[in-house]
Amino acid sequence: MKLSNLALTLMIASTSSTAMADESKPFRWGIGVAAVAQDQGYTDVGNETVVVPVVAIEYGNFSLLGPRANYKLYQSENFELSASAQLRMDGYEEDDGDIFKGMEDRDMAFDAGFEAEIDTRFGEFGLELMHDLTSTHEGFEFSASYGIPFRLEKGRVVPYISANYQSDKMVDYYYGVRAEEATASRQFYEPDAATSFEIGISSDWYFGRGKHMIKADISYSAYGSEIKDSPLVDKSGSTQLLLGYVYVF
Repeated sequence: MKLSNLALTLMIASTSSTAMADESKPFRWGIGVAAVAQDQGYTDVGNETVVVPVVAIEYGNFSLLGPRANYKLYQSENFELSASAQLRMDGYEEDDGDIFKGMEDRDMAFDAGFEAEIDTRFGEFGLELMHDLTSTHEGFEFSASYGIPFRLEKGRVVPYISANYQSDKMVDYYYGVRAEEATASRQFYEPDAATSFEIGISSDWYFGRGKHMIKADISYSAYGSEIKDSPLVDKSGSTQLLLGYVYVF
């Protein structure tokens, strides 16, 4: 089972804004490791724990963090607009579980788009639009999020909620069943677009003058009906846990 894109990019949220942010150094980089435990909701596949390396690079307005690259197009005190690109690591292979026997693999994609972040006295608002550039799922995803940061002596904790709209082509690629893949126990399924809702807590802790960062996150995503109704899925949502460490040079 491929590691989901969200789990991989959870390391991004605060690395560049805090640990990596040092205007006296035009080039910053860091390296570390993250352990991710998750259940993508596929039938009889269960929970999976994966350990992945984490690489962070920041140079001027450009940042490369794990599978995601960002370039700041505009920045003010309370608003930031960026162009973004990322590897979408969703999908599965036929031998990942019995439910996938006789199905074609669903591959990773390369998505690109824009994201905006607005900081207010009520909290942080985020918008993001990403579209497939590789003609893999041929769809797009639009996300809106809201979080309330609590700053502590050695870090911060951010409870958040988000809504994620995935187009019909994207949902069909990862959760649909093609006519030639249908069996007596796995019927043909061609879903429409779906909106999933997520709730979670993201936390970042810094030590050694910002050179050491520990990240601990937990989240739960409630699937939209078009995903829950898929014959490939036997759960109404998925839980993700992440624990990571980055050393910033």
